[in-house]
Amino acid sequence: MQLASTALPSIQGQTDHNFEWLVINDGANPDTRDIITSIKAKADFPIIYIEMEHPDPCSGFGLCYARNLGLDAAGGGIVSYLDDDNSIAPEFVASMRQYFKQHSNIRYGIARQQRRRDVIRNGSVVRQGKPFVSPSNCCSLQQLLWQQEIFDSNGFVHYRSDAPRWNPQFQVFADYEYLLQSACIWGESGFGFNDSILVNYIQSSTGIIGSSNYEQWATELSIIVTNQANYSILKGSIVERLEQLVNSYSTKAQISLTPKAFAF
Repeated sequence: MQLASTALPSIQGQTDHNFEWLVINDGANPDTRDIITSIKAKADFPIIYIEMEHPDPCSGFGLCYARNLGLDAAGGGIVSYLDDDNSIAPEFVASMRQYFKQHSNIRYGIARQQRRRDVIRNGSVVRQGKPFVSPSNCCSLQQLLWQQEIFDSNGFVHYRSDAPRWNPQFQVFADYEYLLQSACIWGESGFGFNDSILVNYIQSSTGIIGSSNYEQWATELSIIVTNQANYSILKGSIVERLEQLVNSYSTKAQISLTPKAFAF
């Protein structure tokens, strides 16, 4: 199970244990419940465990509902996110805590990720992707908004006060849409980039992003463009860039020989 083999050891291995860990069991998986029950009493950091049933697919993306539950239950002033199939470096909490302490103007920010894309068949890795680091050094908010750099919410850190809500209308662009909301609330000056590599992210061909297609990309991004008035950060050249991407994805959806947007 990914939680036990990937996320959990990285949480337990933090050099700074002055944090609380919120586990949202989306789907009330009994294996997840058993894992948390077995470690909760002996953990040297508080664990808040919440179960939720999978929402009706028509009502939106369950991950967004889970993260909103976590935001409601969190007691700390700063929050971050980690999916069960990814991990953080031992110094993640210490490094991001120090980064926010040293930059009092920062309200939301990211660290760099060690990433790779794996092909999964019948539950097994049949081809392991070549590792790469993302974003590049000295990444700016503008590059993320323009989608010139990859934004991923694993390891995304922000203040809990005044934080936006995750929008279950989105799947492929759920992370990007949350970044847009954050930028609208805290502005460009509130964004921070810790250039340390603190997150290990493995994208699989069976995941939400890995199995997505260009039609999904075009549809979700067009919703953002159509509702650009809801995002004060979307102006001028950024909107033009997003419109170009929508057109590009729509064209690729029509001519692509493969339904997937990612080539693994």
